[in-house]
Amino acid sequence: MDELEKLRREALEFEMQGKIKKAIDILKQIMESEPEQYDLRVKLGELYYVSGDIKRSIHEFETVIKSKPDYTFALYRLGISYFRATRFSDAIKVFRHITEIEPDLFMAYYWEGLSYYHTGRFKKSIEAYQKLTDNSPHSTLGYYQLSIVYKASGKYEDAIQCLREILKEDPNVVSVHYHLALSYLGVGNEELAIKHLAKVKELDPEHLDAQRRLKELTDPKDLYTFEVPPL
Repeated sequence: MDELEKLRREALEFEMQGKIKKAIDILKQIMESEPEQYDLRVKLGELYYVSGDIKRSIHEFETVIKSKPDYTFALYRLGISYFRATRFSDAIKVFRHITEIEPDLFMAYYWEGLSYYHTGRFKKSIEAYQKLTDNSPHSTLGYYQLSIVYKASGKYEDAIQCLREILKEDPNVVSVHYHLALSYLGVGNEELAIKHLAKVKELDPEHLDAQRRLKELTDPKDLYTFEVPPL
């Protein structure tokens, strides 16, 4: 076994043991003598990300991309690191580039949509998530995020349609029933809102907001207000 392979295995063992700093130190040692070990540099970037050092994570991924601009895996990790650093515009550029060179990498559409969402560009966010759901019709994650953007845009009917698609796959998702209730309230359908809030309460009795909204919708309301006349 050569020295490089020995160090690689040591780094992997430390990572598996949760000793991230020791794994990072070994990979940095490898980079000093073997700077073009791009797979290991990507691993180093991932470990920096795990340790919370996003700035160094970005640096390692950018270093790889300078030499291998179409290295999809490194691009993907770079985009997520940009997102974590709230560099949403940079993240969008990266994820758009990924889908240009590898259009079947559906999760790139997810992160692109999420980045647009955080910049308030709801129309672009919707377009990205629609590409995800068009290419992966059973992606409950895609439908869920699409419903959130629709709801934020006031497009409650579209949100309802997306959420109902998820229920076809799994009828017991608490957050889906909750957002369905809010969407039905958005279109003025209190009866269906109550139905889904009741389902939330059944699935998660500790869901306080659902309980509050359900109480507001089902408790009898006073028909008249009486004022006490002055003495």
